[in-house]
Amino acid sequence: MFNALSDAQREIVLTKSGNFVVRACPGSGKTFCVAARLARLIENWPLKYSGVAALSFTNVAWQEIEKKYRDAFNMGDDIPFPHFLGTIDSFINRFIFLPHGHLILKCPDRPILVGQPHGIWTGKFFAQSFFDNLTYNIEGNIVAISERKMPLNWKTNQYILNAKKELLKAGYATQSDANYFAMKVLEAFPQIAKSIARRFPYLIVDEAQDTSDIQMRIIDLLIENGLSEVMLVGDPDQAIFEWNDARPDLLIKKFDEWPASILLNENRRSSQHICNATFSTSSLVKPSLAVSIDVKDFTHKPSIITYNDNNLPQIVADFIKECESNGIAVSEKTTSIVYRSKGLINDITGIEELKIDKPAWVTHDNYSKDFARGKFLYDHGDYRNGFKSIEKALIKQMLGLRHCSEEDIKKFINKNGFIKFKSAVYKVIKSLPKTDRAIGVWIAEANVSLKTLGARFHLSINSGGQNYTFEQLFINDSNIPVNRGYRLGTVHSVKGETFDATLLILKTRGIGKAYKTLLKENVMIADSEELRIAYVGMTRPRKILVLAVPKVDRTAWQIKFSSIKVL
Repeated sequence: MFNALSDAQREIVLTKSGNFVVRACPGSGKTFCVAARLARLIENWPLKYSGVAALSFTNVAWQEIEKKYRDAFNMGDDIPFPHFLGTIDSFINRFIFLPHGHLILKCPDRPILVGQPHGIWTGKFFAQSFFDNLTYNIEGNIVAISERKMPLNWKTNQYILNAKKELLKAGYATQSDANYFAMKVLEAFPQIAKSIARRFPYLIVDEAQDTSDIQMRIIDLLIENGLSEVMLVGDPDQAIFEWNDARPDLLIKKFDEWPASILLNENRRSSQHICNATFSTSSLVKPSLAVSIDVKDFTHKPSIITYNDNNLPQIVADFIKECESNGIAVSEKTTSIVYRSKGLINDITGIEELKIDKPAWVTHDNYSKDFARGKFLYDHGDYRNGFKSIEKALIKQMLGLRHCSEEDIKKFINKNGFIKFKSAVYKVIKSLPKTDRAIGVWIAEANVSLKTLGARFHLSINSGGQNYTFEQLFINDSNIPVNRGYRLGTVHSVKGETFDATLLILKTRGIGKAYKTLLKENVMIADSEELRIAYVGMTRPRKILVLAVPKVDRTAWQIKFSSIKVL
């Protein structure tokens, strides 16, 4: 079962115990290691009601673990009870916050999760509209997730602050709130922490560099209350979620504190040329060793090219030709165009950017955007999410809700009948016009269709947004499956994925110092999320890496790459 493992991987999977960190370079097969260790534990698991909890940070990440567990080790389709595989947030929600959060919130019923990723939050009043952008830091202070979305005086605006506290007392919470109050539950009720440690005596956390201080505190509380088998797996150089409070230094600290920790530095993904090039921006002491027989000696060397605001479509076309000339069959699975800033997607695709002074959606309209997004998804083949979006829009409209949770859907279906309601949703979807026209035209036609169905409501759009296309409105929505013949997305959207070829497009700066300044000052990757974002993008491909930068930055990147140490 474990013949494909290297010596270091075998040690991780078969012999290590206690608390330890696996610090893994890009392409080192860390997900394979997680799946292998999970398979080994489950295969010989002796307990009926206590199990292994294997966690990651996105649905894509844990589903990849499940796929490798199933396909590589022939362990069946699903992770069996009593084990758990999912996101760290879903683990916190299911086993700590939702069953016990009321003890801290003092709300009358089980808490309700709102805001992304649980649904769109609008708020009934102005002060409530900021609820999903406020949360608590580890010290218990109210903080903004994004300062740009807050009024300048929000820290002294008692209406906004009181609205946050009142909605929490009513049982509403965002995912960030759930993590904070889960931590407070474990601090206040150690018997709950002890019961979870007994329920899951083994804990595996993949992508652990993305752990926040609150999430790491939750892990520490479980360890303090009896958890003695913890494997944290990650790469601090790939921590790119500081906006979501990721703290890669916490993983480094654990690596230093736990003597059984281990380094994986064999790259099973990329050619040696790519390993050498990306080493220059990493914190590794030497380049990763390319070990994949198929690609380790691939001759194409990473290159740096320059672009301006007008020639990105041509650069993309030239990159596609370069891939084809090197034997790569271009597709969404093999070829990626990756960019740092969402604003670049308009330059890459030629789709006009939305005007800031001409917003599309009417303020506090809680369902029109859901209808439009749902139909757009449905038209592009994502039937499940399209159906779900319109289902929520209908319930929000009929019940006057600002947010529609899964619990709201269940209650509505129980009251009105499953078949009756699902049929009604499907009927609405089929009646709505195609989304191949301007949103203003679509809204007008949709209202005619809804009126024909007997609907007593109408959809709305701001006058300034009448001429927007659906691609303009939803171009930055990663759930919209628009086929371009290659993968197009932000660095964040492709983290953890592998392609044969990658074109990484960077601006002069992300957030903070410009790339040129970071490179000239030789800023360490541990101290710059922007360098880590670039590093993640550069380490996606197996064979071809092209870095596109503004002309003013080319020299700085060339100097950085010239310091490569070749094995």
